[in-house]
Amino acid sequence: MTITSTIALIFAVLIFAIIPGPGVISIIAQSVSRGFKSTALYCLGIVSGDLCYLLLAIFGMGFMAQKLGAGFMILKWAGAAYLVYLGIKSWTAIAPCADYEIQPAAKSIGRTYLAGLCVSLGNPKLIAFYCGFLPGFMDLQALGTFDIIIVICSVIPTILSVLLVYAWLGNRSRAAIRSPRIWKIANRCAGSVLIGSGVVIATE
Repeated sequence: MTITSTIALIFAVLIFAIIPGPGVISIIAQSVSRGFKSTALYCLGIVSGDLCYLLLAIFGMGFMAQKLGAGFMILKWAGAAYLVYLGIKSWTAIAPCADYEIQPAAKSIGRTYLAGLCVSLGNPKLIAFYCGFLPGFMDLQALGTFDIIIVICSVIPTILSVLLVYAWLGNRSRAAIRSPRIWKIANRCAGSVLIGSGVVIATE
């Protein structure tokens, strides 16, 4: 790959990552509800799903993503159900006292990571990008070993950086909340967004 094609790839991936989708919306809502550290792990789960689809596309197995059938539907519904579950948890969360310093809710590291991975693998937006747009953007079958490393090192860090920025922005909004009433409203808004994201993933 040339420097020009690498820059073009990074730019295309950056635009793709910036455009809000169910994954981005769930990240913001997660960050508002649970804080940056937990959401950063959630983001790692999401980019792991990106890496899976990228490798499938590179090695000529993109058709598998379209032929997973019931397997894909299970991933899709599991991701959607988990988002709805998180939304309900946010809706029912107890607001802290006005002078209470808000702390992220404790949550299993493995569950947080797997939740991001599951939501990512069940996201139709990723399948469209990695199995539709990306193969049309470059000849993935003609890439050598070094080219594949460049593609992975261009795509994954770019996406992760964008997701972490969204998580940081959500956390900044979270940190600004001190009033129990505002906290309750924000939690219910985040919960509604998570439930809505789950519904969008389930119906697409």
